[in-house]
Amino acid sequence: MKQHLSKSYRLLLTLTIFAVFLTACGAGKTGDSANSDAAKGSSGASTKKVLRVGTSGIYPPFVSKGKDQKLEGYDVDVLNLVSEKLGYEIEWTVAEFSGLFGMMDSGRIDTIANLIAVTDERKEKYDFTDPYAYYSVTLVVKNDRDDIKSMDDLKGKNLGALLGNNMHKYATKWNEEHGNEINIRAYQDVSGTYKEVDMGRIDAFIDSNFVAHSRIKKEGLPLKIFSEKPLYTTENAFPFVKSKENEEFIKQFSKALQELKDSGKLKELSDKWSEIDVTKP
Repeated sequence: MKQHLSKSYRLLLTLTIFAVFLTACGAGKTGDSANSDAAKGSSGASTKKVLRVGTSGIYPPFVSKGKDQKLEGYDVDVLNLVSEKLGYEIEWTVAEFSGLFGMMDSGRIDTIANLIAVTDERKEKYDFTDPYAYYSVTLVVKNDRDDIKSMDDLKGKNLGALLGNNMHKYATKWNEEHGNEINIRAYQDVSGTYKEVDMGRIDAFIDSNFVAHSRIKKEGLPLKIFSEKPLYTTENAFPFVKSKENEEFIKQFSKALQELKDSGKLKELSDKWSEIDVTKP
């Protein structure tokens, strides 16, 4: 009797182990199948592909939060139209500007919407789409200031800049090459910087002419652009980490961008957000 029970027990144990093994194998196949379906779905017509975009969310009129707290601006509209053409859905991430490139390097976002200037330094590390905006760099000063007509005139004075952007880098480099006599104040949040100029806390703020015209008009402050002659001009595009996959996507993106230019839609967006046409150099 004991021997019979022992054999029955061993048989039951063997069958149980075998059943567990089959279940595990089946679960593995289901997982593999799901992963495969997900991979197919990411490139299939029935599933929206996702473009992860990082922004500071505080650089009007290119990108800022509206009354409904949703992102709006020239960059936002351009990306919405391009992504619609390419069948992508945009996933926005709002963070401090100084951390956006690091987020792109680590793979947390795919690109940046913040009026990103194309520079030689950045081109060494990133690939860019075709330009979607051009602008001149200028200084914003109080209406009654006639003593600031060049960077030299800022020596011994306070200059504000957005931390980490190309204008901040330009001002820093210029300062280093000319005796470091300008006190440069870098801001993470530029939403109050024009008020800083108005109150005399800084003597000037370095910005794009596009943003300067828009903010001076919108904020109604007694400010002006220091000169008709810009400090320098630049072109702007969307950056991506260098890779073969991104290289192909950039071609598709730039093609869609060109279609928007040819149709006049890009010019319409520029007119919507500014009195200056940023679609032309």
